[in-house]
Order: sequence, then structure tokens, then C-alpha cells
Amino acid sequence: MLVMYLIFVLLFYVNVCNGILVHTAKGPVTGQDEGNYTTFFGVPYALVDESNPFGVSLPYPDFKTPFAASDASIKCPQAVFSAEGILQCLRLNIFVPKTTKRHLPVLVWFHGGGFVFGSGGEYDGKYLVKHDIIVITVNSRLGPYGFFCLGTDNIPGNQGLRDQVTALRWIKQNIAAFGGNPGQVTIAGESYGGGGVELHLYSENEKLFNKAIIQSGAADEEAMYLQPDSEAAFNLAKAFDPNVTKDGALKLLAKQDPIELMKTFNATGKLLRVCQERKLKNKGVENFITTNSSHFFNLKKVSGTPIMIGYNSKETFNDFVIQPDQFYEDNQDIFLKKIRDNYKLGKEELEREAERVKRFYLGNKKVSKETMLELVDFMGDFFINHPEEKAVTRFLNQNAIVYKYLFSYTGNSPYRNITGVGAYHTEELQYLFEWSEADVLTGDENLKMRERMTKLWADFVKYGNPTKCRTDLIPVVWKPALKTDRAYLNIDKEMKMENHVYKARMEFWDDFWKTHEKDYVFQK
Repeated sequence: MLVMYLIFVLLFYVNVCNGILVHTAKGPVTGQDEGNYTTFFGVPYALVDESNPFGVSLPYPDFKTPFAASDASIKCPQAVFSAEGILQCLRLNIFVPKTTKRHLPVLVWFHGGGFVFGSGGEYDGKYLVKHDIIVITVNSRLGPYGFFCLGTDNIPGNQGLRDQVTALRWIKQNIAAFGGNPGQVTIAGESYGGGGVELHLYSENEKLFNKAIIQSGAADEEAMYLQPDSEAAFNLAKAFDPNVTKDGALKLLAKQDPIELMKTFNATGKLLRVCQERKLKNKGVENFITTNSSHFFNLKKVSGTPIMIGYNSKETFNDFVIQPDQFYEDNQDIFLKKIRDNYKLGKEELEREAERVKRFYLGNKKVSKETMLELVDFMGDFFINHPEEKAVTRFLNQNAIVYKYLFSYTGNSPYRNITGVGAYHTEELQYLFEWSEADVLTGDENLKMRERMTKLWADFVKYGNPTKCRTDLIPVVWKPALKTDRAYLNIDKEMKMENHVYKARMEFWDDFWKTHEKDYVFQK
């Protein structure tokens, strides 16, 4: 027994000396030595209440023995590209550089995936930590588990975003133990993860970060915000038991296998995403957000905050280039469908406005493979580009420090030899992370772009200014946008500052929005 005890003590101190064991407020956590950095995978920040897995999380119990933080594969329940995940999925993946520097700035990453798929473990931060920042990727609940919006004190809505708030509170309390600075936290995300970052800037909880990065997403992007649906749980429960009562719906759903629940939910074709919460009567439960994007205003959080925001040059290129000719024949009314799905207009006005949009993008040409690039521009503008420009306007009007970008580089694109190619949705991620969805980067130009991107992002995390420390690698000064010039950095093989990205197209949608803001409908 004495020998075993001495071996345990020896291993304990070896871990401490290597920086692998960290003492958090919940107890010790052990990570992995990766050479130049250390990882702590699957660290729990909260516990899903299994009697009500759709509601507020519980504190995770203290660790009675060192928690082995070695599993980056944990995902929240999902069933889109693959059916997998566990209910107790509220985990963090932490990448810590080995450095003599102390109080390191922290980048917190919220993944994309439409709030129905994805996980923090799919984003490896090994390239970003080389720049002496800590990287943390976050899991939060998806689908019904994260976005039932029932309007009750028990399930008010937006639980997936509330999970992220809980994660940020855990980071504020514990990151110093990993060598991080709780006062230097940047939240970042892409697609719906980026839209979520914008929502955190307007949420009603305390400010738990000091900088923000929004990539190819915005609170205004299509179908991000939906009308609350108080019948959603009841309707889903009926798929499991047609005789279920409204009062028994949540209890029935809580007993279901999480993967089967997500499969059944996906089969309904319903969306559950962000909603405008009603103000809660129970003072013990916090609201996350009780306004919609037409009324986003929070000077306390936004004013003076450095915000990096941008999108890719051809966001929907990947969606169209793979389509056969028949797809275009079947979508002759694509403009009308988009306007109809998002604006409540009478038949004649709908047809007139759809025709106006079509003429702006296509002129007298028809929807066809030959007009693919114009359709890519339309869908990209409608879905992401203009919503982001509206977000920029809000930020500038509330005195944020805004660094805009357009990511145009296509060096590793599978479509790089196609005329008119541009960077499609998610294409920038491979230059920031070792991302599970991307091919391994090779070639000098691609590796140089990774070095550029990770330095720009890391310097923003460190200083709130992505080009404070100029090098030969980045021979440009990234100037903040102003209300007058809307300066942005075009990130391509040649990097340069430009003004007013897609100016005519954005002005067209500015005018459309001014005319039809009152007609916009939050989808259900």
C-alpha cells in the first residue's frame, strides 16, 4: 500500500510540474501535454437536469477525484448529418499554450450549425494558441433541448444561449487557474454561432466578455429569430403518444431517448431557434433577451466594445455550383419564394416586389445555370450579407469599435478553377482551426493564409486591434469602419483596405428594408 501511495504522489507532482493538473473551483482537472500546448477536453461547466432537460441547467457536482479531461468527442444530442450525442453534453474544450506569459487573453468559440448540429470538439485550436492566447470551444444544447420557447418561467426559451452564458460564468470564475485573464475574454462564432454572439451583445445578463468576433452570421439572418411556439412541446410529444395531454408533454419528452427525440423532431420539419422571450414573473429566473432585432440597443454592452465582423465573398457559392440544370428549372420562382417567406405582402405587391428584386440581380435574364453567380449574390445578400451590414449599422450607432472584413481567398477551394469563384460559407474556418469538416491544408500560400488569419484573430483577442503589431506577413493597417466610409479589409492573397463592400447591392436592400420593415414576419 505504501508503494502504491508513493507512486500516486509521484504522478500527482509530475502532472503539476508539467502543468497538466489544474485546480478549478469544482476540484482538480487533468489534461494532456501536446508539446507546445496543453489540452483539457470535455470539461463540464454545468449539469443538464434530466427531469427537465429543456430548462435551466444545474451546477455540476464537485470532483471527488481529479477529472480526466481527455474526451473532445462529446456532443449534444443531434441527428442531422449523424445521429449522436449525450444529454450531459455541457462541456468545454480548453487549449492552453505553454508560455512564461501570465494572464493570457481568452478566445471563446461558439460553433455554427443552425442550432441543430455541431459541437465545440470539432474545432481544434492548436494554431491559434501558438499566438499566446487560450482557446475554449463550447458545447450548448441544440434543437428542442436548447430552443423550446414555451413562454413559461420553467422554459422561457433560448436555453442554448443561456447555456453559453453559464459557460462564460464558469470561465470567468475558473480561467485564471489555467493562466487566463478573466477580464480579457473575446466571444466568437460563425454562422448561427456568430448570430448568437451578436445576441450576447444585447442580452439582459451581465457582460462577461470585452470583445466580440462575428463571422458570416447576424441576429437578422434568415430564420434566426422565430415566433415563440407555446405548442411546440405538445406537438412533438404527440409523435410519441397521440393521446398525451398538454400537461404531460414535457414529462413524456424528458423520458425519450435523446437521439430518437432529435430524429423525430427533424422529421417534423419544424424550426426551433431564437425567440423573443416574454418578461418573466419569477424573479429567480433570468431573461436572456426580450426584444427583437428592430429594437436591439444596449449601450452598456456595445459602446466602446471592439467588434470584428465580416462574411465571405460568395457565401452561397457551394449551394449553387453543385446543382444540376433541373434545379434551376425547378426554382424559377426563387425570388418570389424568398420574399413571400419573410414578408407579409398582398399578392400583387408580392409579385411586384419579387420582380423588382429579380430584375436588380438578373436584368432580363432567366433563372438558369448561366445566371448562377447572380443567384449566389442574391442568396448571400439576403441570408447573411445585408443582415450583417444592418448589425454593423447598429454597432456604429451605439459607438462600438468595428473592424469589418470580407474573406475572399479561395486557394484551397475545390472550386478554385471555376470562373467567378468566391469563398463560400465556412471556408475561412480551415485557416483558423484544424476543423474536422476541412481537408488538411497544404501548399505555401494556404499555410501562409493560416498564419495570417490566426495572427489577425489572435491580435484582436489580445489588443482589440488586429494589426496593432504589424509584420511582413500582414503589410496593411486594418482601419475601423466609420458611419461614412464603411472601411473593410479584403482578406485575399493580396490584402488591402477597401470601402463599402457590395455598395449598390447593400443600398438596394437598405431601401427594401425601409419600405418593408413593417411587413417583415418572424417565421414560425
